[in-house]
Amino acid sequence: MKSFFSLTLVCLLVVHCAPPIDKVDTNDAQSQIYAAAKFAADKCGTPIPQPPLIVIHDPIQRNLDLCTIAITRTECPFNGYPLPCLLIYLEKDSGDLPWYLNFNELSKIQIK
Repeated sequence: MKSFFSLTLVCLLVVHCAPPIDKVDTNDAQSQIYAAAKFAADKCGTPIPQPPLIVIHDPIQRNLDLCTIAITRTECPFNGYPLPCLLIYLEKDSGDLPWYLNFNELSKIQIK
């Protein structure tokens, strides 16, 4: 009986002590992605890829940052959005990228 109460207490502490996930307002996220896409389009001398990347819910800050970093570091021609931009549609934090994934190489793959 004592271990049951201890286990319950530990579970409650873990749940309530977990760090909150930072989310970004949909409009702010859309503006951040548009600014990154405009920068890349101007750098490459191409129009912003169509259809535009649409933010449908408040994305997690880290996932949005990975997307915008990938957009600004994209190579020319800028014909599509980098693969890491799919992270903005995740409802959970993507966590650390596994050691075997190279973010620079992953960012070169464009979604058209």
